[in-house]
Amino acid sequence: MGANQPKKAKLAAFVGLFCGFMLGFSALMFAFTVRNMWATMFTDDKEIIALTSMVLPIIGLCELGNCPQTTGCGVLRGTARPKVGANINLGCFYLVGTPVAIWLAFYAGFDFKGLWLGLLAAQGSCMVTMMVVLVRTDWELEAERAKQLTGAVMVVVDDSNEVEQEKLLKPEIKEDSFSLLGDLEKPDHYSIV
Repeated sequence: MGANQPKKAKLAAFVGLFCGFMLGFSALMFAFTVRNMWATMFTDDKEIIALTSMVLPIIGLCELGNCPQTTGCGVLRGTARPKVGANINLGCFYLVGTPVAIWLAFYAGFDFKGLWLGLLAAQGSCMVTMMVVLVRTDWELEAERAKQLTGAVMVVVDDSNEVEQEKLLKPEIKEDSFSLLGDLEKPDHYSIV
């Protein structure tokens, strides 16, 4: 983004998301493949083995949503919008996942499986919401924002679209930057302790 190349930034974001989907699919396949063997490495209890075998495919599906949504959060941080990613996660996990998990586990009779289905609902809604935000991103605008946030001024050197950084502006500390300190004295110098 800071290089003012929004098409490359968009391509990098979507390649990352594709890799996230592939990693999530690999985790799903792994969880599905080992569902009947995984618990036997840790216990001989038949009930625990049965519960683990039942929920491992659900956990794999959760990873199918988790990997791309985690990548999406990284893209949002890279475009200086971490608050958007945090709000999506907060909303999906606490406003979707938790109520679904409680309802399925304690009221709909899904018991242990219901808790994991609630997590799946949270992961799925989070991934879908994240993808909608990323697909609707105005990459040209984000490149301009990145230029403003970094204080970089770019100029085109020649027609080959090579870009050179002309000047990097340093952020300045304004007088009112200590206004949150209230009546405390403003320091004359700074030291690291």
